[in-house]
Amino acid sequence: MYDESTTTEEPVEFADFNAKLLVLDVLCYDLDVLEPYDGEDDDEQADEDLDVEGQDDRARQYYDDLDLLPSHLSLVTELTVDSDLEVLQDVHPGWDGSDDRYDPQNWDDVLDLPALATVYAAAPLPAHVVDRLTEKGVEVRSA
Repeated sequence: MYDESTTTEEPVEFADFNAKLLVLDVLCYDLDVLEPYDGEDDDEQADEDLDVEGQDDRARQYYDDLDLLPSHLSLVTELTVDSDLEVLQDVHPGWDGSDDRYDPQNWDDVLDLPALATVYAAAPLPAHVVDRLTEKGVEVRSA
């Protein structure tokens, strides 16, 4: 795992938590740079950890508090926009993707990823997002 104890980098604040989740899926699950949330470390996941709609509040808080450094963001060359992402299942176990609750509303942080080359989307992205990604030289591949 990445050692943050010796860095002088300042964490990057994301304007949109859902956009941060897309990046975290890459860093935690694809690149193994950051430690993903592991609810099994809890002695017992209590029902009160799940909100009314089934979101795991501990997982959400874990990912919200996880610092992303510029050096982390420079590693992200590909993003996947899909309801099956592991990080989304951490935050909302059993979520089937039937609504847009985890769709980013602000894509600026994604557009600012310095090495982003490809975005894979399970469903078409908003046209203005595709246009801005394409202008930046990012290839967008939709299903």
